[in-house]
Amino acid sequence: MRRPPALTGSYKRFGLLVAITTLALLLGACAGWWPPDGRDQAGTAADRREIAAYIGKYVLITLTYFDEDGDVVAQPQVHGIIVSADRARGFAVALQGVWEGETFWLPPDVRGFSPARRGEYRLNSTSEIIYDPDLISTWEITRAAPWL
Repeated sequence: MRRPPALTGSYKRFGLLVAITTLALLLGACAGWWPPDGRDQAGTAADRREIAAYIGKYVLITLTYFDEDGDVVAQPQVHGIIVSADRARGFAVALQGVWEGETFWLPPDVRGFSPARRGEYRLNSTSEIIYDPDLISTWEITRAAPWL
């Protein structure tokens, strides 16, 4: 009996992206936060300027998935350029490297970003090396404990 050929190229990357997205959905989601609370839906001009300042920045993203016992399940890393920001949907990142051509959405929470130190970053999940990103974005996602 002949085995089907292994997935290669963009099909393999798409399969991995589907797996990461499915894992994120299974483990839970993050609630959004935009400072400060209690403002109108559209936000102030200062909020819009702050959000707009993220557009065009190169970001290294690390997602750490935990099970209900607190054990690390997966820790994928991706990188790309923030191309849009929306108070409802979050930050759209045009991915680069292995995931080039894909768009990754981060939650609408500016607390998930911090300035990156200049230098070389090796991504454990893909072995890619990136240089001098503008921002680091880290997220911890924990699967909820079963109700029963």
